[in-house]
Amino acid sequence: MTLRKALTLVPIALALAGTAALAQDPGDAALKRQLTGAEQVTQAHDYLTKMQDTQKRIIGLQDQAKKKKDVLKLNCVNDKLVLTKGHMAVADQSMTALNTAASRGDDGARSHEYTRLTILYQKVIVLGTEAENCIGEDVSYVGATKVDVDVDPSVPSDDPTEPKIPLPDPSRPPEATPFA
Repeated sequence: MTLRKALTLVPIALALAGTAALAQDPGDAALKRQLTGAEQVTQAHDYLTKMQDTQKRIIGLQDQAKKKKDVLKLNCVNDKLVLTKGHMAVADQSMTALNTAASRGDDGARSHEYTRLTILYQKVIVLGTEAENCIGEDVSYVGATKVDVDVDPSVPSDDPTEPKIPLPDPSRPPEATPFA
């Protein structure tokens, strides 16, 4: 490798390393260290329950896309559902391994499986959001928009874009000849 290539790659590598360091949330690592074994098992069980709820929601979105007969939305939701099912299979294995490690008192294995479950939980939540985006409905939608307009009383009520033209005289003109 030439010196020029090396000097070009060093800043890129440093930038990537800095980005990876920033991506790690120290609060999560501190929280993981503070949890006891029983708390980790309880938290992991909560994660698994939320993941199952997300999977059920994605299945509901799939049914919705089928009813609308929208192939594009259905394919998109199906992709998210397949990925979610794969993550759920791994999460079930990790939960079993976590319970085994907790019963053996193996803190390293327990911490590893808890971390694995946390990552899977985050991925499934993101897939749930992406599946909702496939359907195109916003979760924060609360109803139809209502607009209230307050007009200042000093604003004239007539329309300035319509000129005032005198109305024609509705009376009938006299007959031109008496021989009609």
